[in-house]
Parts: sequence; C-alpha cells; structure tokens
Amino acid sequence: MLLDSVRAALASRSQTLLPSLHAEGTDCYRLFHGATEGEPGCTLERFGDLLLWQTFRDPPDMDPQELLPRLRDLVEDETGVPLRAVHWNARQKRQRSREGVLVPPGAPLLAAEHVGSEIGLKYRIDVRPPGRDPNLYLDFRAARRWLAANSEGRDVLNAFAFTCGAGVAALAGGARHVTNLDFSQSALDVGRENARLNGLPAGAFECVCGDALPALRQLAGLPTNTDRRSRGGRGRGGGRGGDRRASGRGGGGASSLAPRLRQRAFDVVVLDPPTWTKTAAGAVDLVRDYQSLFKPCVLATRPGGTVLAVNHVASVELDEWVDSLERCAKKAGRPLEDVTVLPPEQDYPSPDGKHPLKMALARVAAGSAPL
Repeated sequence: MLLDSVRAALASRSQTLLPSLHAEGTDCYRLFHGATEGEPGCTLERFGDLLLWQTFRDPPDMDPQELLPRLRDLVEDETGVPLRAVHWNARQKRQRSREGVLVPPGAPLLAAEHVGSEIGLKYRIDVRPPGRDPNLYLDFRAARRWLAANSEGRDVLNAFAFTCGAGVAALAGGARHVTNLDFSQSALDVGRENARLNGLPAGAFECVCGDALPALRQLAGLPTNTDRRSRGGRGRGGGRGGDRRASGRGGGGASSLAPRLRQRAFDVVVLDPPTWTKTAAGAVDLVRDYQSLFKPCVLATRPGGTVLAVNHVASVELDEWVDSLERCAKKAGRPLEDVTVLPPEQDYPSPDGKHPLKMALARVAAGSAPL
C-alpha cells in the first residue's frame, strides 16, 4: 500500500509540476507528502542526486535495506530522474539512536560537497544524523522565490537564518545588502558556503551569530535585557530550536547572546522562528507569543517595507494569526497596509488549504513613522 501511494503521488507530479521545476533549475522538492497522500508520518524528498525518506512515526513494517532500493527504483522509473543514493532519516525521538540507513552505503557523491539546486541557485546538502533536518527546508521555497523576485536594491534582514537560504535568494535577486542572523555559527558557515557556491559578493552578505531576541530589539531601537528570566519575566529569543527549526541545530559553536548592534532599518525582514526554544534571553513561543518577535521586526522595517512572517505550528489558525499580526503592528505604531498569504508550492498538497506552514507578507504602511 505504501508503494502504491508513492506511485500515485509521483504520477501526479510527473505530468506538469516536475517538468516545470526542472526547467527552472530546481532539483530539490517533495515527491511524497504522506500526511495528505496516503501514509501519514512519512515523506519522500529529492535533493539533487539524493533521495531522502523520512519517518516521523513508526516506520512501515519493512526492512529499510529492502524498502529504500525499491523507493529509489520507483522514483527513477516514474520520473526518469537518476539518483545515486537514498537515505532513511528517522525523526521520531525514540528512533534517533538508530543509525541512518544509506543505500548504497557510503555513497561517494554524498560527501560535504554534495549540492542541490532550486530556482537555479545552489545549496549545500548534507546527510544529517538521525532526527535532524537537511540543510534546506523545501516548504519554504515559495518564500525564497518571492525574495528572489522582490529584493532588488533592498536591504534585507534574514532572522533565524539557519543556512541562509532566504539570504542567498535575496542577494541573488539583487538585494543591496543581506544581514543573516542565527544562533548557530556552524549554520551560518554553511550559509557563507551557499553564497560562495552561487558567486555572490561576500561584502554584501553579512552573518551575525547571536541570540535573536536581544539582536532584534537592538535593531529596532528597543531596550534589551540579557536575561529577562532573572526578573521573573517571559523572555523570547534564540533560533529555530527545539522543534522543526532549531537554531543550534548545526552545533559547532553558538553565541549565547547577540553582539552589540546599532539601530537599523530594512526594506525586507524575514522572520522564520522555531515553534519553541529557550535561551539565556528567554523563550520563543509561536503559539502564545509570536508578537514579541514580530513587534521588533515591524519597528525595524522601513515604511512601505515588508515583513515576511512565518509560523509553522499546525494548531495555529491562519486567520487568527494574521489578525494578531495586524493588531501587534497597530499597537506598535506601525500599522500594516496589507497582508498577503503565501502558500507552499504544489509539492506540498493540502486538500482543505490549511497548510501547517503559514507565510504572510506583511507590508508596513507607507505613512507610518520611520525609525
């Protein structure tokens, strides 16, 4: 039944979606979205020459050494795409102690220099330890596409940057300067490598390693406190951590606090925080307190500029979240001109239109007071 479901998903994509992605230079996409295509808890994705099978629940009752080659053969037969290797990544916590399965073992093409392409841009792709995401979040493609088309001549802040995919897309799209902010130095190092792979100017691609809460507040000209918990408050900060998008996810050294930053204004601010994470400055909580991150982003955005806000908590209703953004901006004295919802692309089907990932282009009113 699993293979039948995957085959049906491949057939639907092979008609128009995959040809259009290939034509624009994209070889990283989701081939099977199990939650809506017949096998909840499983996904199948292509990253260049790598096929990635991920399980978020108990995996199907089949030996991975048998299942993975069959998945690879099925994808090659249905799509005509040649693949060098297929990897199983167990995401469920109690499975993470298991070694990931790579078929064939030790595939030479999947070393650190392995890359995938999206909209003609190159990104380094690693085979990560069990439980860890790859270096490129595919459901965020619609946002990177928008940035590539709408960043010319603009100053861009990419908060919770991870491996700087949004920053790369913005700079490739003609941004004047991109500032990438993340808690993980190793993730930013991959981001710099992504910029280098695409021949982008290093001088226009700034990477700041530090805690997001104090950093965003400094950029917005708001007072900061290095540890609000010491006063019994509920601080916010940190990276895409704990859940889907962990700021310290790359390891390799992270700054506990943000460096001193001057107040600045940006034309575009990308805000893609984690569901939940706690740092010395407090905790990020997208369910109960998205506003504590959105407010400084709005204040650091020039009149007429845009905050690309992201919330990937499935239980958060889109309309209620957008309404909270509008109320927060108005209360901060920077009302929004309009809000445009940016849905994920077609390789993430949703029959009811209620995608877990919510992306909103919040445009700050042109007449609002600048910094």
